[in-house]
Amino acid sequence: MLNEERIRLMTKMASYETREGKEHMPIKQYYRRDYISYEMMKTFVTSTIAFGILFLCWVIYKMDSLADFLTGKELPDVAVSILIKYAVFICIYQVIAYFVYSRRYKKATASMRKYYATLKKVERLQEKEERLQPSEEWK
Repeated sequence: MLNEERIRLMTKMASYETREGKEHMPIKQYYRRDYISYEMMKTFVTSTIAFGILFLCWVIYKMDSLADFLTGKELPDVAVSILIKYAVFICIYQVIAYFVYSRRYKKATASMRKYYATLKKVERLQEKEERLQPSEEWK
């Protein structure tokens, strides 16, 4: 005899695994600190690339006045200015990334707790069903 509640819970779990579970299960393979650190390292690389692209766009935009500028004595000041802008850009990006990935980890943790609670319910229902069924040996 099939237990309808157990089937309903298993369907709910399968649905979770195909949708949100695909995103949340890999996150829970890491400790919180490791997950956030890993994602922030990836963010550092991508934000550095983004800053480089923005800087390249600025250089192309200022191409006509760049030749006059490079002959001047302001080059070290501009280099320091660019490095400061880079540092600020990276810091802002990292702070945002920290909050985003902390929130994702927290959401995945809560979601996986519900999933494991449902899994325990299914296991209990299955054990209960097995105890109530007559043994095959007695037939």
